Amino acid sequence: MPSKKPQMTIRIEEDEYKYLQDWASKEFLSVPQLTKVIVKRAIAEHKQANQQKSQ
Repeated sequence: MPSKKPQMTIRIEEDEYKYLQDWASKEFLSVPQLTKVIVKRAIAEHKQANQQKSQ
């Protein structure tokens, strides 16, 4: 059954993609899996920074 979660497409430079491929292989992940981890971490950090600003 297809997922109903939102999807997105990004375009990056070839050298950046190669870097992600190397990083992902070291983590035993695919590039999309690694990208999801990176985005989730960035969101968590941004949320935390915004909470600290509002206190």
